[in-house]
Amino acid sequence: MKRVRVGDVLELQRRPVRIDPESEYALVGVYSFGKGIFHRTPQLGIELGDYKFSSVQPGDLVLSNIQAWEGAIAFATEADRNTVGTQRFLSYTARDPDVIDTNWARYYFLSPAGFPHIQKAAPGSVTPNRTLSRSRFEAIEIDLPVVDEQRQVASHLARVSELTAAFHRSREAQRTEALVSSLATRPDLRDSAKGKLGWRRLSLRKIMKQSNESVSVRIDGKYPNLGIYSFGRGVFGKPPIEGTTTSAKQLSLVRAGQLIYSRLFAFEGAYAFVPEEFDGHFVSNEFPSFDVDPELATAEFIAAALRSRQQWNELAGSSKGLGLRRQRIKVEALLEHELWFPPIEEQHRVVAALRKLEQVNGLVAKFQALAAAVLPSALNRAFAGLA
Repeated sequence: MKRVRVGDVLELQRRPVRIDPESEYALVGVYSFGKGIFHRTPQLGIELGDYKFSSVQPGDLVLSNIQAWEGAIAFATEADRNTVGTQRFLSYTARDPDVIDTNWARYYFLSPAGFPHIQKAAPGSVTPNRTLSRSRFEAIEIDLPVVDEQRQVASHLARVSELTAAFHRSREAQRTEALVSSLATRPDLRDSAKGKLGWRRLSLRKIMKQSNESVSVRIDGKYPNLGIYSFGRGVFGKPPIEGTTTSAKQLSLVRAGQLIYSRLFAFEGAYAFVPEEFDGHFVSNEFPSFDVDPELATAEFIAAALRSRQQWNELAGSSKGLGLRRQRIKVEALLEHELWFPPIEEQHRVVAALRKLEQVNGLVAKFQALAAAVLPSALNRAFAGLA
């Protein structure tokens, strides 16, 4: 291992591109946080303005001089051949490929060992002024292992990076907001088909009634409280309401199995059912709750149907206010709203399927958090002891 100056082992490449007004060019950008290179929508040369452009080629170490301080550092692959970048992007190649591997350099400068060098070379506290200059970058001194060791490390980290990226891509493919709503509303079926299968279109007034169970607030009382996530993501626990600090004189008691919503945030899907663990919690009058007729429907099914953005917008449009984002959805508007309901046995099957789906989502979220930690951990191990 030897100590080297970056400018002695890496060479800046400026490959000027003469822009043809009638030709298309794919401009590159570099994601922050080490997430690689991306290609912008191809543009005709006449649309590119008067900037100077250089080509990017496979094997380049590419840094964004205005965002390197937050990890906009990447390695160009075959997919990036003959793309172009503005002068904001610094493309480096190895002066001697038997001395330094540029892919290793990419990972090094993203690691706990190398990233502090980048931040010091892009000083400042105001984002627009944190520019990485060529001279500061090339003046950095690093400890350099032999090139075979560099290539082994880079190859290992590339595999780790691809595996974690593949996991995140699969997670994106498993987004379930639309699926949950679809299972409950079956947009694939025409109304006539739903009717033949025993579905009925009913106003919620025929299915449920508002709960009026309330208590008077005592000054020495503490009342377990809940909130409702937007976008149909359920309820969550909040700090207890204390009689000594609240101005409320009355609080509403919430029971398991009820439907509940936030009048203020219903426009963005703050509808939910109350699970067992929140039985006996308390809310203000901004969170109306409803008892559902168990022979006709379940609150869990209704909450799933209301996860549809179309339903939120219909309900928001039924209330008077100062715009969708500022109007409260009144109880009467919700009760007058109509939904399609399958037979109760089918509702129970849908709810059972949704519960399994949520369990899978919970496991996937845990694995996603673990996957997000894999590459940083690998970088830390690979470059431990290097300066």
